[in-house]
Amino acid sequence: MFIPRTLSQTESTGRGAWARASIVGGFLAVAIFAVLSINVGGGRVNLSVGDVAQADITAPRTVSFVSDSQTEAARAAAASAVAPVYEQIAPPADIRDRQLVAYDKITRAVRNILLERDAGTIMVDEVRQQISSAVPSLADDQVALLASLPIDNWTLIAGAGREVLETTLSAAVRDDQLAEARQQVRTNITNDLPQPQRELAGDLAAAQVAPNTQLSASKTAAARAAARNAVVDVIVEVRQGEIVVRNGDPITTLDVEKLEQLGLTRPRLEAATLAGHALVAILLASLLVAFLWRFEPTIWFRNRSLLLFMLALLGTAVALRIAADRTLWAYVVPSAATVLLTAILLDGAAGAAMALALATLAGVMNQDAFAPAAYTLAGGLAAVITIVRAERLNVFVRAGVAIGLTNVVVLTAFNLMEQRDVAAILQGLAAGSVNAALAVFLAVGSFAVLGNLFGIMTVFQLLELANPSSRLLRRLLMETPGTYHHSVMVGNLAERAAETIGADPLLARVAAYYHDIGKMKNPLAFIENQAGAHNIHDDLTPESSARIIAGHVRDGIDLGYEFGLPVQIIGFIPQHHGTSVMSYFYGKALRELGGEEEVAARDRYRYPGPKPQSREAAILMLADGVEASVRSLEEKDEVSIRDMVNRIVDARVEDGQLDEAELTLRNLSQIKEAFVQQLLGMYHTRIQYPDNVVPLEQEREA
Repeated sequence: MFIPRTLSQTESTGRGAWARASIVGGFLAVAIFAVLSINVGGGRVNLSVGDVAQADITAPRTVSFVSDSQTEAARAAAASAVAPVYEQIAPPADIRDRQLVAYDKITRAVRNILLERDAGTIMVDEVRQQISSAVPSLADDQVALLASLPIDNWTLIAGAGREVLETTLSAAVRDDQLAEARQQVRTNITNDLPQPQRELAGDLAAAQVAPNTQLSASKTAAARAAARNAVVDVIVEVRQGEIVVRNGDPITTLDVEKLEQLGLTRPRLEAATLAGHALVAILLASLLVAFLWRFEPTIWFRNRSLLLFMLALLGTAVALRIAADRTLWAYVVPSAATVLLTAILLDGAAGAAMALALATLAGVMNQDAFAPAAYTLAGGLAAVITIVRAERLNVFVRAGVAIGLTNVVVLTAFNLMEQRDVAAILQGLAAGSVNAALAVFLAVGSFAVLGNLFGIMTVFQLLELANPSSRLLRRLLMETPGTYHHSVMVGNLAERAAETIGADPLLARVAAYYHDIGKMKNPLAFIENQAGAHNIHDDLTPESSARIIAGHVRDGIDLGYEFGLPVQIIGFIPQHHGTSVMSYFYGKALRELGGEEEVAARDRYRYPGPKPQSREAAILMLADGVEASVRSLEEKDEVSIRDMVNRIVDARVEDGQLDEAELTLRNLSQIKEAFVQQLLGMYHTRIQYPDNVVPLEQEREA
């Protein structure tokens, strides 16, 4: 039989309790110390490119290695030394001849205009207009000069320009140096001409300069790649005792490579660091053990829950250790998932303790202690606050949004305080968002599995058990309809009372649905299933009847295990009667024995127990008794119901059945009032219809 231990039985300060605390605390301290000591960072050099060295660093040994930075620098220099490779656009002679033809066409047009001017066939103003049309590139002063120029002078200008143009185009003219080639044409015009005429010839010729070779990107890239490949790896040698970095010098990429090859950036075990980690592990383990022992006895005294808490802590600590000092990776580890799972499966306070413990470990493991610690703590507390009850999947979405916003705000705040750039802020935003998404994904995907593995009942299990179509409830309805109806009514009472005093209403309702499943083994032994048939107890002795009635507790436990009910729900079956007396059969025995109490031993007519161990179990006991008693009332008005509720509850208190349930007098008063209001709703009166009036419901059925 499942009989849970009460807190009064487990909360002990004797040697056994201290031994348990010592064993658990010692194991936890050793495990935390082992995680912290993996790749301990004592004595390592934490320098980046651009940092300024604070002290001289000497090489502890001689090393020789291929320098990636120096090799890359040599290859880049070799590639940059390769001249660009050019290729012909077209045969140079063809381009030269084409451009000379274009030049000759322009000069002939100008000559014809000047001849017409000299012949008097066109006016002076028309000369300038026609020259501007023939040579649009000329400036106004050049057009004016040309309009008044003698024909012989123009012949000299055209010839000088053509000569330089032909010479230039006969050589290579690159497309990326076209401007330089045109300027060279202007410079090469003969000095025999006056300066204005020389400039005119240079502009006319320069306008016809066209490239005949162009840059070949593919050939240039191939040549440079060949040059890079020809460079051999650069070997750097550092001798023992050599000063690798001098105090005050900026750190270069080569310096970082030397430090890495010497192993100075990797952690070394040091006695002082190990001692510090040992103290942190002992302190953290002691505080966690003390917290669970003092404030979370339901976790501390339940081995599976305690094991889940420790494994979750240590597993997350290993993940934090792996990501420690890896910039963004330290902020991607979804430690909030562990906090979510702890809060859902164990308790909100345990989730807060988990968040504090993980924040402490994150601070110790990372060099920049405050930022990772604050980040882990803030995200964990956001998870605890938003995951009050995981009844629906949208609760996880809400928790994910809260965690993500908290992560982003914390990282942005630290980036702004450290005056980092926009890229760092965006990286922090991405890391915080990924952290939240992973946390929610892991929590949703694992909390049900972990709940089943560690025997922890989840809200989703309760919702599934509360479904009337579940196999056991369907069987209860078909085989014992009276008991089923009674259980539903008790569930309504228990749920309302639990809500009133702040207990778990869903747990109370589900427990009420299954508290009498043992009656399926012998349905007709219980009055609600006899439907007016002969009562078998009329033919039995009171003691035999009592054994049969008490048997439904044992049968209920057996059925619970057979149908795989959670052990927490099975625990309500023996508690819903506690050790109360079956007063009907005890009174019958007294009557048959003439009132001799010594002969009719009262303890023979008690249920096996135990007494209710929780508020929900106590509410179930009271709701069970109240529902059955009020059903027997002839008049179900408020006065009768309130009087019956008071009598049932007071009788249980006087019998000591609620001594272990942690209910206050205020709770009992609230439970009574909740029962009365619920029962008045169940047994509300209806108006009396005259015989010749058909109620609306009957009309609809017709």
